[in-house]
Amino acid sequence: MDLPDAWEGSLRDLDHRLSRQGDRARALAAASRAGYVRDCRRVATWLWQRGVPGPEHITPSMVEAALRDIGWAPATQRRALTALREWLAPYFPRGRSPAALVDAPRVDRAPIPRLSQDDAAALADVAAEQVSRTDAGTQARALAVRDRALVEVLYGSGLRRQEACDLVLPALDFEHEVLSVVGKGGHSRTVPMTEPCVDALRQWMQEGRPALASDTPRGRAARDRVFLTRSGGAMDGAAVYRVVHGLLGQLGRSGGPHLLRHAAATHLLEGPGGTGGAHLRVVQEFLGHASLATTERYTGVTTRAMQDTLRRAHPRGA
Repeated sequence: MDLPDAWEGSLRDLDHRLSRQGDRARALAAASRAGYVRDCRRVATWLWQRGVPGPEHITPSMVEAALRDIGWAPATQRRALTALREWLAPYFPRGRSPAALVDAPRVDRAPIPRLSQDDAAALADVAAEQVSRTDAGTQARALAVRDRALVEVLYGSGLRRQEACDLVLPALDFEHEVLSVVGKGGHSRTVPMTEPCVDALRQWMQEGRPALASDTPRGRAARDRVFLTRSGGAMDGAAVYRVVHGLLGQLGRSGGPHLLRHAAATHLLEGPGGTGGAHLRVVQEFLGHASLATTERYTGVTTRAMQDTLRRAHPRGA
């Protein structure tokens, strides 16, 4: 729905400011920028339909009423408030934007889904068995080899879904068994690979990827990407999700790529068999978290391992 010029102009200005980084320390990703503008447009439409002539007339109570009436979940309201603060900042004195005067709702985070170390091993086995069931030289074989490598990268190196999509050939260092990853905000990090990850990627590079690479426009555009689709194009997030979701479904589990990243984090913190886990700071670097608080979310799922240690090692634990 097109809004009057007063609203449309302010939304265009928001998009322009976001593209130039806005008030943040780092540039906003294109998808996030679009989400900010979409949230603000939804609120602007709600306000305009109720007679508010323009953004400079918005009050905190109007913001609260819009968020309540639109029916967003608390987490979405928090995101929308961040967007509204960016949008309305130029129209009000510093710190007096109506969005800045509204308290963000509290979000009770759901427990992170749990994939045990045995579950992760079973998933890797499913992916490997899928390779063994296909005939060499076929497209089905190439896709199975790709899917196995994808699972090993997501779990073994803890990559985000988009990081796996964006992985390029020069990022693979088989000699030192590391990956160069570009994460959120354009921040780069070097991540070690597990031995199964190295093996799976070598097989993909030698056997699977050459069978899918093509000289079509899509194929040429993806010539430096590690993971390809059946038509030779670059994999996107939806394709990666379908692969992981399908393999998990064979184990009777639901979920997607982020479940493997969660598993990588918790299993590092636990250590093999629940002993000798990595330090939280090491896991933070491994995952590419800007804040340690984000990494600390994973400690909640290692409580059982800590309880077992307490009972075994504490003088009064038995």
